[in-house]
Amino acid sequence: MAVLPAEHPLAMPEQSLRDGYLHAPRQLTAPANIGLRRLYVFGTTALMTLAASAMMARVLASGGINVLEVCLLALFVLLFAWVALSFVGSLAGLQALLRGRRKLGIYPDTPLPALRERTALLMPTYNEDPRRMMAGLQAIYESVAATGQLDHFDFFVLSDTTREATGRAEEQVFARLVQATGGAGRLFYRRRASNVGRKAGNIADWVRRFGGAYPQMLILDADSLMTGEVIVRLVSAMENHPRSA
Repeated sequence: MAVLPAEHPLAMPEQSLRDGYLHAPRQLTAPANIGLRRLYVFGTTALMTLAASAMMARVLASGGINVLEVCLLALFVLLFAWVALSFVGSLAGLQALLRGRRKLGIYPDTPLPALRERTALLMPTYNEDPRRMMAGLQAIYESVAATGQLDHFDFFVLSDTTREATGRAEEQVFARLVQATGGAGRLFYRRRASNVGRKAGNIADWVRRFGGAYPQMLILDADSLMTGEVIVRLVSAMENHPRSA
């Protein structure tokens, strides 16, 4: 089953990360001291990882070190660096919130902005539980409708499901979702015959076939759950800063 709007093709040529270049090396929304911020985040992460790794190395070397302990130390460095980066990044985000500087203009305490353009909400799925997925999509749909700006959104379920039973269940649950929400003409479903490129390929296929109808898109995971207010504010920021991603 395919429930789709008229196609609006948009070119999406494949590009090489090695040979490509940025049309705008510095985003307009980037703060003037972005270099210092990056130094703070990555430098602090490196210092924390170095200190913790030195302590672990001393513990392991107290009675001599063998190959297994070297492997253990290498894994410790990688995992600790990951945790440290998450911690420092969260701390930097908290500092930015406390200072009240929001370059994209997303202020949750202000009235909802009025949207100007159409946005596509894409939900790629691959052998997920269709009932849970569609229940989340229904909650998002109804929450967006409650903002009074539903006319600016279309919702697409992009399925790469390979299990026939799951695929049939998706179609049935989607049909019930459309009926329950009255979302015909706004809720769409497509299941690919071949999941070439997996979810990234699924989204690329949608862009090439339908992307020309939408100035921006918002990608949701199959277990995503966002309020309509958050979505409207995020889309408004994308409208006002079209070169930000």
